Amino acid sequence: MKKIFGFWNLLLLATTSIFMVSCGDDIKDPIDLTSPLTETHNFDEKVDQDPNNELTITLKAVKGVGNISSLNVKENGVNLDPSRFELGGDAVASSTVAILGADQQGFTKEFTLDLPTVTGTYTYLFTVTDANQKTDQVSVEIKVRGLTTITSEKLYNFAGPLASGLNLSTGKAVAKNTDNNTWPGAHILDAGNDLVGTTNPTYPWKGSITNYDGSVIRKVDKAVWNFSIGILDVKVAFESSSDLAVAKLVVGDVYVVKKGEDYFLIRVKSVVDDGMNQGGSGSNVDYSEFEIKN
Repeated sequence: MKKIFGFWNLLLLATTSIFMVSCGDDIKDPIDLTSPLTETHNFDEKVDQDPNNELTITLKAVKGVGNISSLNVKENGVNLDPSRFELGGDAVASSTVAILGADQQGFTKEFTLDLPTVTGTYTYLFTVTDANQKTDQVSVEIKVRGLTTITSEKLYNFAGPLASGLNLSTGKAVAKNTDNNTWPGAHILDAGNDLVGTTNPTYPWKGSITNYDGSVIRKVDKAVWNFSIGILDVKVAFESSSDLAVAKLVVGDVYVVKKGEDYFLIRVKSVVDDGMNQGGSGSNVDYSEFEIKN
């Protein structure tokens, strides 16, 4: 009986050992065990990034049992266009980059990215794969604030009966507050009529805008409208120009308006003169319209 009991104990021990080895093989993942992919970055994930900002994500991959064979990059679940990023300072041909040479034993590389120009939150998922098809992943979230474009309401003649102020944040016309003669929330005002002649004066519309409540207007090159992708572009254009007290409007001309810490890029869309310079019923309904980027 002792021999039999010993035999069954031995069999049970062997079975248990085989089961433990088998389970160990099932859960063993060389890459996961060595934490092969980590990242550090030089920006605050909670802060909106201008599309012009140069961001750096440093990727560190550690070899598991198999050599590291590739790195894949996705933006919001879609393979990232290889023309928009570099790895280790080198251009790449695909969203999946082959890892070669000594880097197969592990690497630390800087990932640099051309940010999207559309405002939103973007998740970048990095996946390393080894020769045994084991994988590991790490992700980074980036908030981007690009420029958005709106079309303004009509900015009417200052001397007329309609709204003669404009809020550039919303594009809404701002009417005069008759209680205290202010235009609450306006960034610019129409400049009203001119005085022409002394004996028989006429009052043609100036077709101009002027600053209001601390705003500053500066004219910039027309090309600024097309190449500006972020507020940094607008700030640079503003700093390279000079203040204007009054801006004469021509369709297609581009201005930057600064008020406090806010910058607005505006392009003249229309300048419509009612053709009635003498005043009277039906006159002073001249207006201008703008496209606004902010």
